[in-house]
Amino acid sequence: MSGTDEILAEQHEAVLLLTLNRPEQLNAWTPTMRSRYVALLERADRDPSVRVVVLTGSGSGFCAGSDITAPPDSEDLGTADTHHRLSLSMRLRKPVISAINGAASGAGLAAALFTDVRFTTPEAGFTTAFSRDGMVAEHGLAWLLPKLVGLGTAMDLLLSARTIDGTRAHELGLVDRVVPSDQVLAETMEYAATLARECSPASMAAVKQRVYSGLDTGLETAVSDAGLHMITALRGGTDPTRERDTRQRHEPGFPPLD
Repeated sequence: MSGTDEILAEQHEAVLLLTLNRPEQLNAWTPTMRSRYVALLERADRDPSVRVVVLTGSGSGFCAGSDITAPPDSEDLGTADTHHRLSLSMRLRKPVISAINGAASGAGLAAALFTDVRFTTPEAGFTTAFSRDGMVAEHGLAWLLPKLVGLGTAMDLLLSARTIDGTRAHELGLVDRVVPSDQVLAETMEYAATLARECSPASMAAVKQRVYSGLDTGLETAVSDAGLHMITALRGGTDPTRERDTRQRHEPGFPPLD
């Protein structure tokens, strides 16, 4: 199977659907998959016709981590960049929404958690996996998990590598919505389409930038930066071609990102 086949890309109006496509291996990551994932996200960020990205898996799993049987490529082995690739979705200007349709383990869990909003099913399984494989908390999960679920729960999930289902993941704050398995992709796509249709791309980009940069700044800095962004938006700088009359704020017609 080629790298192109390992991740499928389909555009549905302004929503780009990316599907991890190694169902027999529960969509375990290969080096070529990671490279293609980065390329697709970077292309989506530049493409004005794409406003939202959705990530899901084919078959019964979302992503069972890294495929240790897959040969590494020369650009993937032993580089720090390898471990930044799965977090690219967080740094993208456009929203990335995940439809976690099944098992999310190790690197697969990281790929899911670095998306902006996460849908899953009650039956999906979540595990950090690393400690049971003799590995460390890779791909930035040691940084991200405490921010999502708190220090104690993050330590529990990382140390024990126990598996929890989608319902428990929602209770802990790992995911945002739990829907029946036969509806998870449809509901995720509907949510993404609503964002693409009704929300300003520039505003969504600013929201992502402020929220994620604020994770490592103090309150005073965050409030000051937000005030500067608000002044720009009120002056029309966020969407220069859009009328600023508040009565029109729910009308369609927001311009794409440059």
